[in-house]
Amino acid sequence: MHRLGLTLLFLAILWLSYQSHAHYQLRYNAWSDRVFHPFDQRLRFRIGNVDPRFGLTQAQVMQLSQEALEIWHQGTQQTLFVYDPNAKLSIELIYDQRQQDADALKQTQQKLDHGKNQNNRSSDNIERARTQLDLTQHRLEQQKQQLEAEYRYVLSQQAQVQSAQQQQNLRDQLIQLQYRIAQFEQEAAYFQQQNHSFNQQVDQHNVGIAQLNQQILQAQQRFPAREFHKGVFMGNKIEIYQFDGNDDLRLTIAHELGHALGLAHHNDPQALMYPILGEQKLQHFKLKAADLQLLASR
Repeated sequence: MHRLGLTLLFLAILWLSYQSHAHYQLRYNAWSDRVFHPFDQRLRFRIGNVDPRFGLTQAQVMQLSQEALEIWHQGTQQTLFVYDPNAKLSIELIYDQRQQDADALKQTQQKLDHGKNQNNRSSDNIERARTQLDLTQHRLEQQKQQLEAEYRYVLSQQAQVQSAQQQQNLRDQLIQLQYRIAQFEQEAAYFQQQNHSFNQQVDQHNVGIAQLNQQILQAQQRFPAREFHKGVFMGNKIEIYQFDGNDDLRLTIAHELGHALGLAHHNDPQALMYPILGEQKLQHFKLKAADLQLLASR
């Protein structure tokens, strides 16, 4: 009986060793799972700690995890994972300084984008005002030249008039011309006010640009460019510590589950297994040829 027990134990060890070799992901299942489900090749996982500061419930994370599994299912036509509340492998959402930095960066980017949009609108307004002022200035210059020419003509006619009626007509023309000149001077003065206001607007716009550039420089110093991984697979758990929304979290979970399958990173920036999530299509994502190649050569 003792020998039979040793034989069964030896066979069990051989079987477990074969499982680990033939199906990489099974090494992350609990021994009890592998014993009681000897032909089940699916990787078992559960939802562990979900920090409430992310604003998600365990049920919501569970739903996103199921959607992440569907990415693998649709891409491979295989069921590679199964949820098990008692599984060894857990998915944890860890809120720490990395998420705080990411939130601060996102808020800063939103603030800078708002500032850029304001400056762009201000630039458009300035260009329209500049065009209108240029047209007004050109019209006033033409009007001034015309009034000066008419005034010189009226003065030149004074020595040529003979009759009293001609003299009266000439005086009437001169009065009318002086009235038009006065109107022109008022319009020219108003143009100067507009031009002064425009120059002040340009100065304020330039100050705004300088302030925005300073804010951009400060943001670059505070948030230098770097590779920012959103999660990590640690054998017995997946820790996710930064994401920008549900779509981003779904792909991050799918990416880390890929590591649990034994997949390394790929250099295709649109692949799920690219080391940084950024260029992938977040909504309705489908596995790329690079991902399937990694899975086939695992």
